[in-house]
Amino acid sequence: MFHLGGRKSASKTARQPASVSAYLQKVDVFKDLSKEEIETLFRGVMLQKCIPGTIFFSPDDPTERLFILKEGQVDIYRLTPNGKRLVTRRLGPGTIFGEMGLLGQTMQGCFAEATNNTLVCVATKEQIVQLFKERPDVSLRMLEAVGKRLRLLEERLEQAAFSSVKARLASFLLSNADLTTGVLEGYTQAEIGDTIGALRQTVTETMSDMRSQGLLEVGHKQIRVKDRGRLEELAIGE
Repeated sequence: MFHLGGRKSASKTARQPASVSAYLQKVDVFKDLSKEEIETLFRGVMLQKCIPGTIFFSPDDPTERLFILKEGQVDIYRLTPNGKRLVTRRLGPGTIFGEMGLLGQTMQGCFAEATNNTLVCVATKEQIVQLFKERPDVSLRMLEAVGKRLRLLEERLEQAAFSSVKARLASFLLSNADLTTGVLEGYTQAEIGDTIGALRQTVTETMSDMRSQGLLEVGHKQIRVKDRGRLEELAIGE
């Protein structure tokens, strides 16, 4: 049985293997596997229900594990030398994350924490190695997913290094707001600051400026993009 490290433990563990196989078949990298293959390759894996604040891994955790997020939200973050939390990614359902050297995926120096009630599957290195031996096509898809994630992280680091707070905020809003409604929900201004590498006060001031220009409507943990075109111009520095 797997366990989660950190200050809060899993509150409840589901014990229906069929539920695991049914879910994993919906994850893109495993979609070509049959129910029987998944049950064989991931024998012993159980869904684990976790409460907010559960730490899935921390910088001093040497264990190689992959987490497959079924429900909820997980923040990947680092702590700066002065103790400030810097969120590098916010993960949603269907995401695979964790420390796994054979994938070229490392979380060294990072924490992963549930920000609300989550449901995850946990796979060990041994299970992933066996999966790759039997289904190399799955390993290629997983490597592609990791590569895409690294490219996005590089773009974000480049943006943080060379872009203004206004450009980073515009890019964040465009990336996370619903394409149909223009609404972004669930983020405080402090959390947005953690994500784009800016102080909360600076985010507040920049957002206020955008609102006065008619680009946004801002409510409690809800932002609505009103002028996507202008935000796109700001995101590229125009």
